[in-house]
Amino acid sequence: MSVRSSLLLRLLVVGAGAVLAASCLAPSHALRAAGVTGRAPQNADAITRFVSTITDNALWVIGTIAVLAVVVIGGLFFFGHSRAADYALKILIGAVVIVSAPGIAA
Repeated sequence: MSVRSSLLLRLLVVGAGAVLAASCLAPSHALRAAGVTGRAPQNADAITRFVSTITDNALWVIGTIAVLAVVVIGGLFFFGHSRAADYALKILIGAVVIVSAPGIAA
């Protein structure tokens, strides 16, 4: 490999690295240009209260559905349904996903 082709290869690698770095930084510059400063907006507490209210209201719905599911699955087991264990497992997995959703979202 000659010195000239080695220099050309180095220039290509450096150029590709510069293009890659610029493309990685472009979203952050776009957000900054759009006005995102990293601080919460003035009325951010209203959004927090809204989410808290929705969460509190959804809690009793989830509890009611969970109790109903336990009763229905218990009835399926009692009457010897062949897929009762499958339904119970699916409901258990769904409940685990719902309970762990805040941790997943964080």
